[in-house]
Amino acid sequence: MTSKEWFIAAILTLITIISWVTFDIIHARSAVQIPQTIQEVIEPINPNFNTQILESTP
Repeated sequence: MTSKEWFIAAILTLITIISWVTFDIIHARSAVQIPQTIQEVIEPINPNFNTQILESTP
């Protein structure tokens, strides 16, 4: 490859990196905010089971 081809490849690589970083920043800033009511609904479930109820069923 000639020096002109290396220069073009370097410029295209630089443009790709700058575009990638820019789109990543835009994507990170446009994150969706979850409303408070939905956050309350999706709370984790208590993983501790009441085994007495399970043992008392016939």
